[in-house]
Amino acid sequence: MRLKSIITLIAVIGFGLTLSVSGCRHQSDQAQAHVDTQSANIAPSDFKAGVKSDAKIGAKTGIVAQAETASADSGKTETNSIVDKGGEGVDFAEREEIRRSYTLKPGADVRVSGINGRVDVETAETDHAEVLIVRSAKKREDLQYRKINIEHSPTELSIRVEEDRRSLFSAFGSHPEGRQRVMLRLPRKVALDTNGVNGNVTVGEIEGGVQVRGVNGQVNIAQATGANFRHVNGKIDATIAKLSPDGIDLSGVNGNTTLRFIGEVNADVEARGHNGKVDSDLPNLEERKGEKRYGRYDARIGTGGPQIEIRGVNGNIYLTKAEKANASAKVAAK
Repeated sequence: MRLKSIITLIAVIGFGLTLSVSGCRHQSDQAQAHVDTQSANIAPSDFKAGVKSDAKIGAKTGIVAQAETASADSGKTETNSIVDKGGEGVDFAEREEIRRSYTLKPGADVRVSGINGRVDVETAETDHAEVLIVRSAKKREDLQYRKINIEHSPTELSIRVEEDRRSLFSAFGSHPEGRQRVMLRLPRKVALDTNGVNGNVTVGEIEGGVQVRGVNGQVNIAQATGANFRHVNGKIDATIAKLSPDGIDLSGVNGNTTLRFIGEVNADVEARGHNGKVDSDLPNLEERKGEKRYGRYDARIGTGGPQIEIRGVNGNIYLTKAEKANASAKVAAK
């Protein structure tokens, strides 16, 4: 009986070890598949060692760099015609470019996040997005950090800086400093979301809505349908072609904000925790004097409608009529 019990015990232990090894292999395969998927989204550099000096000259003089890339879903070839206007001091000494083109359907969502540098978006009557990203660092080996992750489908384009995976010990060391500049040429019929940008954000005429969050810099929107601005440290100038039912949300803004409206405006304005004044030359605006107290402001424009909500804003708010459809296009170009 004792021998039989020992044999049974050995068999159970062996079976348990087999399951454990199998589970480890399965987890390893899953982890590898996850890494492979992420690697596929990391945009490789278009940098060529032999043309390093030409790239720097092009950034300073505004030379058009042509690049052709295959559209992800149609297989056809698109020409990337974005001009890098560059400028002195905008990049570190070591730099590299990423140029891509992607087909987008009307109403697609475009997201840009985690960029340490400015974001410039121009729009046109087109069915594809052109992307130019300039990455720079003080040393070439530092370009291996903070790679660009690009995910695309016909209805969505996402551009973000990849978080570096670092060990507990290396996390206490200095992190290589890097900069990124994102230049996009998009169809007008898209919605744009920018989040976590350390630089100015300039956007052309968009027929969809614009979300601007966590931006440390000035924001210029030539035209949009509805807009939200949250946690912006800088001046905002935006033209609204039409108020969406969701209205406009201004919260946590440190700087003056100018909203220019095209056509008739019907909205309700409500400010809470506002350190500044609300000034308007819009017709048919009626202030609710009885509710006016320090840090609070309430008004109705026209017959009322979507809310223009102002929360925790440190700066003046100007509500005005746009002189014409592209009234702020000149402002955005400055």
